[in-house]
Amino acid sequence: MAQKATNSTLAETTVVDTDVHMTVPEEEVAQYMDEPYASSITDSPHPIFPSSSWDQRMGGKIKDNFSEFTDAEDIFQFQREFDIDHPIINTFEPLGKFSQPDLAMELMRAYNRLLLDKYIDDHDFLGLAAVATQKPHEAAEEIDKMGQENQVVGLYVGSSGEHPPLGDPKYDPIYQAAEDNGLPIAFHGNAEEFMFDFPMQNRGFNKFFEVHSVAHTWQQMMTLTSIIAEGAPEKFPDLNWVFLEAGYGWVPYMMHRMNKIYHMRRSEVPLLQQTPEEYIRDSFYFANQPLGEPNDSEDMAKMLEIMGTDNIMFATDYPHWDFDALDELDKYLQHYFTEEDRRKVLYDTPVEAFQLDL
Repeated sequence: MAQKATNSTLAETTVVDTDVHMTVPEEEVAQYMDEPYASSITDSPHPIFPSSSWDQRMGGKIKDNFSEFTDAEDIFQFQREFDIDHPIINTFEPLGKFSQPDLAMELMRAYNRLLLDKYIDDHDFLGLAAVATQKPHEAAEEIDKMGQENQVVGLYVGSSGEHPPLGDPKYDPIYQAAEDNGLPIAFHGNAEEFMFDFPMQNRGFNKFFEVHSVAHTWQQMMTLTSIIAEGAPEKFPDLNWVFLEAGYGWVPYMMHRMNKIYHMRRSEVPLLQQTPEEYIRDSFYFANQPLGEPNDSEDMAKMLEIMGTDNIMFATDYPHWDFDALDELDKYLQHYFTEEDRRKVLYDTPVEAFQLDL
């Protein structure tokens, strides 16, 4: 554990950060790939990683640390500067966007080899293993392998690009393997790959302001609805479901909306034995980032109260250019909630969600 710098409100509290990103250049992940896939990345004259054309730069207004956050020392420095005791790191492209299934599966294995080799084997970091969903049975084999690693504490599934949506029974082998290995599924939103989920809406927008306002949330709304409607929490009762990088302001609306439709159309969801809200409160967890900024701070307190601290986890999303400042959530926790509730968000709830042995 890195020595704390004691320069924030988190200094005297044990903190789990549930969403910390490492940058993996394409040429680096290629070193962990077999042929012909490695050469297809390093020798291709065209970008092999599909992407959108949105310009996400801030014109010098915010320094872009993301491309420089590439090794273990960067994590140690982050822990010292931000007073983070246990960062949960991920290193991956959202693999669902790749139209070549074999390439996606090879990237999954390569990212996981890199995670173990560079961050896990010689350090005490916690990490999420990559999962590509194009071939669920093949992904399940990789989950069984990664499940043997004690410092791998969850499975990273990008909620951008998968077809059909992620609750479809097609993905049951993935969720069965996750449950068997005691690894929660962590769905991660993404703005850059928004075009793969909602191409027509994406095409109609004129500014990245519009895309960045809705992209993560729309993906996670679709994923949450699909998971609930297809009965995945009932089929896999011991599996925890984590949602990263979409905040949680959208969740109360979705649980109440699904409750209403559940009572009107129960014949369409025969697997469900409880209301959607009951499933969500029992085994679903949501990272706070991006938190949102209400004009009236009491509105955020009300939102936190509705959600409950048993389902909210702290995350910075560092080093993305739009990561949350350290006190952005903590100022609400300290002002409106008890120290016990604050501890839940910063430590107890992520420990429960990821079944951490700390």
